[in-house]
Amino acid sequence: MITYLCKCIGVSKSGYYNYFSNENKREIQDNKDKLDFDLILKATKFKNRKKGSRQIKMVLENEFNTTMNLI
Repeated sequence: MITYLCKCIGVSKSGYYNYFSNENKREIQDNKDKLDFDLILKATKFKNRKKGSRQIKMVLENEFNTTMNLI
């Protein structure tokens, strides 16, 4: 049954099982991404000035003691 359904939607069986086995890891990564987003938003609103990516990076390092890449 799984083989037939995977053929219908164009997914390999290993990809199907891999997707469901890594569900917890995806949820953990989504939570980390949400926390990072909130932190970047705080850095952007810091002192109510417009900031570029380099200034946001410097605010994160100096005010929030967090190191992030520009990429």
